[in-house]
Formats: sequence, C-alpha cells, structure tokens
Amino acid sequence: VAIVASELVDGMEFGIGTGTNVISNTSEDDLTTAYAKYTSGPITVGVQLSEVDKTAANSDLDRQAAAISFAVNENLSVSYGISNVEYENSTKTDAESSGISASYTMGGITLGAVSNKTDSFGGTSGTDKEFTEVSLKFAF
Repeated sequence: VAIVASELVDGMEFGIGTGTNVISNTSEDDLTTAYAKYTSGPITVGVQLSEVDKTAANSDLDRQAAAISFAVNENLSVSYGISNVEYENSTKTDAESSGISASYTMGGITLGAVSNKTDSFGGTSGTDKEFTEVSLKFAF
C-alpha cells in the first residue's frame, strides 16, 4: 500500500509517500519518504528524506539525499548528488554516498558518464564501493 501526493507550484514540486513492506506474518517495514524539487531555468535542485521503521529492535534507518543538475545547453547536462544513511543499530556505520554524472546528446547519439562512491556500504565500516561507467547509445 502506498500513498503519494505531489504538487507543482512555480517551479517547486513536493511529494510524500508512505507504505508497508510485509516481511512475514509477524514482521513488516513501515516506509515513509518526502521530497522537494525546485527548477529554475537550467538548474534543478532536489532533497529527499526517507525513513524505514522495522519491526526488529534497533534496526531502523534514516536517509537524507540532495542533488543538483545543470543543463549547460540543449545537448549537455551535468549533475551531482549526495546521500547519507543513518543506522539506528550502533554496530553499523553511517553510509555516505556521492556521485557525479554527465550526458551529451547529438542527434540520435548520447554519450554518458557516471562516477559514484559509497563509504561504509551497507553500514559496514571499511566496505567502500566505487562505480564508474561511460556509455554510448545510438537511437535508430
């Protein structure tokens, strides 16, 4: 079950959603998220707050994220985003992520690049992950 509402007012968009993920007959996760996004000309900025309330003690988590994108022109855009996941469980380390991406489109060809990094992936200290990709797409 999910309830989502959003409204666009003068370049500003808001939304909230809630739902339940049933794990078993005796366990479920309650999910809540809210976001705000503002667009002005070539710039879009967004923030999101999410919460997962789990049945098990000390296993809830909260997530904060923010991103900005800039359309340099009709062909080129770049974006940057950050995210932080805070774990209620004191044995886990907060996970911090950041990423940058860019895409260039000319006719039916798109060249894209993305680079993401997460420190303490999954809440485990020392499990840092990095991902970089360059792609070339053709539309026929």
